[in-house]
Amino acid sequence: MKQAQFEALHETGWQAFADWLKKRRGAQPPFPPEELPARYRNLCQQLALTRERDYSLALVERLHDLVQQGHDHLYSGDGDFWRRLRRYAGGGFAADVRAHRVWVLAAALLLFGPMLLMMLAVHLNPEFAYLVVSPEQVRGFVEMYRDGTTALGRTARDAGTDFSMFGFYIFNNVSIAFRCFAGGLLGGVLTVFSLVFNGLLFGVVEMRLVQAGLGENFYSFVVGHSGFELGGIVLAGAAGLRLGAALLAPGRRSRSDALRETGRSLIGMVCGLAVMLVIAALIEAFWSPLRLPFPVKLGVGGALSLLPMLYFVFAGRRHGT
Repeated sequence: MKQAQFEALHETGWQAFADWLKKRRGAQPPFPPEELPARYRNLCQQLALTRERDYSLALVERLHDLVQQGHDHLYSGDGDFWRRLRRYAGGGFAADVRAHRVWVLAAALLLFGPMLLMMLAVHLNPEFAYLVVSPEQVRGFVEMYRDGTTALGRTARDAGTDFSMFGFYIFNNVSIAFRCFAGGLLGGVLTVFSLVFNGLLFGVVEMRLVQAGLGENFYSFVVGHSGFELGGIVLAGAAGLRLGAALLAPGRRSRSDALRETGRSLIGMVCGLAVMLVIAALIEAFWSPLRLPFPVKLGVGGALSLLPMLYFVFAGRRHGT
């Protein structure tokens, strides 16, 4: 169904719901109160359809606002900031990510595709690593993960060092994510470059460390925070690609309007990925350096990495999104 037909079919119901939201504290609403839950469910389904059919952002935002306001009234009654925040964290963030799943998949392919290809290339010929990094950098990575070094916390360190590393990891993670997201303002070119380059770099580091016999040290350190960190980078890349697409193909809107509307629709996802990067930095600074048996680190770290995937798959589905 074309968007114009879809809007003509449901416009009366949307307007009635909007009128009800305006009048709920005063005059008689335009339909009986007992109809509200059914109308709200229909509105949620229609919002899901607009996202699935890739209708205009203006229509998606209009229905999203109606759904949010209706949810505030039905389930909280006051719509205060903290309740909205809890609801968004409880499922709204996951629903937003699923609504942008095409861009998330594209960003994941741009990051993990080059990473896997570079791992295979370096496995077949270690010299391929020097296409991305210098021999000195490779030696530096190897030294960081050797037993007995302190560069990545393989030995015990004091609380002050943990906090300083926490700040370093936040800066590093955010800088990568920012380049991926802000690259959308250049038509997505910088976003694509950042994702591909970091994928190549990750592939080089991982394979060279495995070849150096440091695979256990490496996986013990990264397994706990990689789900949040790489997930946040992928989401930043998806947001950057979405911005780039709005700039290159604004449709009937001006490019400034397209960027503004797209940026507004991405605010929640960008805030959510920022929280993911902070969580990754916390794990990387305070859990990853602990010297525990490898099976323990692998089990706990694997569970931590699985958490964001389970959240994005299952959270926020009660309204069919």
